[in-house]
Amino acid sequence: MIALPPIVGAVASAGTDAAFADRVRALVAARFGYSPRPAAMAYLRSVLAQRQASRPAEDYWRLLLGSPEELQALVEDMLNHETACGRTPPHFEALRRFVLPVLLTSGRAVRIASLGCATGEEAYTLALTAIEAGDVGDAVQVVGLDLSHRALRTARAGEYSEFSVRELSDPQCAAGFIRAGGTYRVRPQVARKVRFVQHNLLEPLPLVGVEVIFCRNVLIYFEPEAANRVLANIRDALAPGGWLFLGHSESALHLRAWFEPVSFAETLVYRRRSS
Repeated sequence: MIALPPIVGAVASAGTDAAFADRVRALVAARFGYSPRPAAMAYLRSVLAQRQASRPAEDYWRLLLGSPEELQALVEDMLNHETACGRTPPHFEALRRFVLPVLLTSGRAVRIASLGCATGEEAYTLALTAIEAGDVGDAVQVVGLDLSHRALRTARAGEYSEFSVRELSDPQCAAGFIRAGGTYRVRPQVARKVRFVQHNLLEPLPLVGVEVIFCRNVLIYFEPEAANRVLANIRDALAPGGWLFLGHSESALHLRAWFEPVSFAETLVYRRRSS
């Protein structure tokens, strides 16, 4: 377990904005795994100043410890939800050309999870990719998981700006979205394949025997111990031989022990080892 920062020590050292922000960062990392990079600490201090308002640091610290709602609200303000449909095209190409065709021939339901799905663009792109791969029914189902209630409200609404769909080709965009002015709404045949769940990735995933998991550009925001906890949860949720897609710069201590790297043309994917 990741130890929580001690209350007394936190109050005693909260005399400066930087010291207090670092204590709050440690608390957030302990509860949720998320740890802002050093370059983002100035933003964290800004968020803290807004939420703390005129409260003394000691009072706000006690509020964070005693109110899950306030801690959640603080984290919501801290999180970066920037994403886009079709981000990192080689991943979706590998899924469409190599992974899904094999899974779809089994005749069984295929489940795909998008971890840290933010406002939902990745999850809907996964559903669209399944349709492109030949899923004319609803054999493929996608579940998007994220910590942020705020982001998930946007995801469930399924309405995006042109900026969010900028990486899709024109045919993909037309197949996946209905355009109305500057708004792009997810088509019903795509939306019905996707559902969203609020979840803390430090906790075991509410999924078992999943065939594919996308967890891209998520672990880079986690401290090493927390990243390995998330990776263990992924391992436990994936079916033997299941596929894991990570961001290109991501790794974790047990990655190669639990997952076998597989190269597809322009990208590297991981497959859960059977033992």
